[in-house]
Amino acid sequence: MKTFLILLLAVPLIVAQDFTVTEANGDVKYRTGTSEEWLEVREGTVFRSDDFVTTEAKSSVRIKSSKNIINLQELTAVSISSIKAMSTDELLLALAMEDMINAPKPNGKNNSSNTAVYGNKEGQNKNPEMKADNFGIKRLNGAMQLAKNGFKESSVVFAKETYRKYPDTKQISSYRIFFADILYEKGLYEEALGEYLDIAKLQLNKEDKFKVESQTQNINKILLNN
Repeated sequence: MKTFLILLLAVPLIVAQDFTVTEANGDVKYRTGTSEEWLEVREGTVFRSDDFVTTEAKSSVRIKSSKNIINLQELTAVSISSIKAMSTDELLLALAMEDMINAPKPNGKNNSSNTAVYGNKEGQNKNPEMKADNFGIKRLNGAMQLAKNGFKESSVVFAKETYRKYPDTKQISSYRIFFADILYEKGLYEEALGEYLDIAKLQLNKEDKFKVESQTQNINKILLNN
């Protein structure tokens, strides 16, 4: 715990930024803080760090701050606070915090939400009950958009948070592999190994199974030689 607190104190404070919409197409909405009301996003809309933005089918939005810029495509949902660059050390700290939140409590329960979430375009081929516009899947799509816009570390954190709040999203192997690959790419081999071993417990197609087994073998070799 002392080490954790030291790391926490070592993380630099994040200076608040204003994020402005420079382009919005189609049906794009946002909500502020804990509000359940979704408001229309237009060009010039200014977000706060605790806002959440979502896009519907055939919609997109371009968001810009003094330091960062991101283009979100259709069927995504992203917290504005996740649009940020992170160091590897900050990623490790965030993962440690997620592990603490997910740790079993004395009564055998944890703080995770039991909200059931299903679906994405790819997932619909495997489960006809999955819906492409479900919010948990939108969040994972948003996490992928973060990664594709250069915010790979924060994308992993946002994905992990999504798994916690929408547990059924953990069953979709394509997303799990995508974010595990980022951990591998960043040289976080132990963290990546844990993800691949967990993914291996899912029902995988041949391609995904081969990918997971190959990455697991690669990491074991790397760790053995270190």
